[in-house]
Amino acid sequence: MPPLSRRDFLRLTCAAALALSAVGARAEDLLRLHDVELQLRGENYVLVGEYAVELTATLEDALQKGISFTFIQAFECERPRDYWFAEGITVTHRIRQLSYNALLRQYQLQTGSLHESFDSLNEALRALGSLDDWPVLERKQINRKYLYQARVRMYLDATKLPKPLQLNAIASERWDMDSGWREWSFKP
Repeated sequence: MPPLSRRDFLRLTCAAALALSAVGARAEDLLRLHDVELQLRGENYVLVGEYAVELTATLEDALQKGISFTFIQAFECERPRDYWFAEGITVTHRIRQLSYNALLRQYQLQTGSLHESFDSLNEALRALGSLDDWPVLERKQINRKYLYQARVRMYLDATKLPKPLQLNAIASERWDMDSGWREWSFKP
């Protein structure tokens, strides 16, 4: 596939920006957390659960035209205290990038140095939303006698989109892929 000329790239980017501005789906409809819990495995607590990730037809079209989407999965844990501010235990995140390779006709998901390929978009979205076996806490960070608050969130990082799309995605409230924080209490 020959490289895109500057004019073709600008046309593609502007077309994608216009298409993305028309998306009217709400953020909570596009990213829904089904189930989440912390489980002790060895010396680490891992997150187990999944997000149901959906793309509108317009977002799917932009993906197939070469726009990559960068998603952030974030986790925070703190210990509430009666006499002072909550004690922060950990704040961690991982970056997951979803793209489409038109030459291979495969969706690709990158998490750190791990690359996975999928034949269908549904498989790729299921893997994108998965929280399974994500180590977020070490056993030695928490004490059995305290109650802790945990939070998890997933969102599309608009700052990683091409520049013309960034302005449109940030300015438009109609296009916002953010699950919001899901918070729960746990005692080890």
